[in-house]
Amino acid sequence: MKRCAILLHDGFELVEALATFDILSRSHAFIIDLLSDMDSLTVKASCQVSVEAHKLIEEADINDYDFLILPGGKAGVEGLYESTQAMGFINEAISLGKHVHAICAAPSILGRIGFLKGKEATCFPGFELGEANWVKATVVTSGNTVTGRSMGYSIDFAHAIVKLEAGEQADARIYVGQLGLN
Repeated sequence: MKRCAILLHDGFELVEALATFDILSRSHAFIIDLLSDMDSLTVKASCQVSVEAHKLIEEADINDYDFLILPGGKAGVEGLYESTQAMGFINEAISLGKHVHAICAAPSILGRIGFLKGKEATCFPGFELGEANWVKATVVTSGNTVTGRSMGYSIDFAHAIVKLEAGEQADARIYVGQLGLN
């Protein structure tokens, strides 16, 4: 079973983080941790709803994770980008060859650090920062990275991650479970 971490900073986009968490959970293919980049486990979404993370980024070991997910939310994304701790975690993941997926404003982090160079990517309009072949699409899988355009495509983004990281059968389990079939 693969392990992933979803990185949260105050101002993150609630649906992008939690819908992705929920879809990945329903595939039964992942162990998922919500990691707080704040001083406590409580992280406040852009809509002012507080979420309790599983652990602090500073307590996490990148070697425990196969891939990372970065939700959008302008303030959350800028908070992650300005955080030495979060960027160290992201850069270490990349240097170890781990996959990093991002949605909405968050692909701008990956573009600014050169991770998307030579890859197609999408993001919320206006956040096409750094090196990437930015395309107008809802969800893009390019190599080992999935990017999503906005909150409205959170479920599609999550399904693309499941397919890439665990395969079509894991993604099909999500639908079978919802129908109550085996």
